[in-house]
Amino acid sequence: HFSTFFLFQTSHSPVEPHSRVMLFREVLGRSLCRSMERLVEVEQEYPGGVEYIFSPACVPLWRCAGCCGDENLECHPTLTRNVTMQLMRITPTERTGQYVELTFVEHQTCECRHRKMHLNESSPRVRIHPRRRKHRKRSKDCGKCQHPHS
Repeated sequence: HFSTFFLFQTSHSPVEPHSRVMLFREVLGRSLCRSMERLVEVEQEYPGGVEYIFSPACVPLWRCAGCCGDENLECHPTLTRNVTMQLMRITPTERTGQYVELTFVEHQTCECRHRKMHLNESSPRVRIHPRRRKHRKRSKDCGKCQHPHS
């Protein structure tokens, strides 16, 4: 039956009876750029599979994360590997599912690298007025392509 493909699990973070203060060195060491296990949505790695539902919906992958100590730097992978996992691919319209193997990229080692400049972060540019475009023939059935007339 369709609903048997979904398993629900709850987990709780470990609770210590007497919580201690995490010292600066440990906080710093645990916050620096490194590879750590993260839950990543399958849909994020395999976009466009809207006709299917994957179970589980997210998978544990080692990915680079953490702070670099300089806002001009960000954490990037230096060594990656492929890992293949078996998931259930469910077709909701047919109420069927089958096991599939999907390959994901894991980050093995990481380092801080200079951020790539994005357009909105780049230095101000001199604005040049665009040239007027000549009227082009447009397909009659392409409503999205046509600009509204003023």
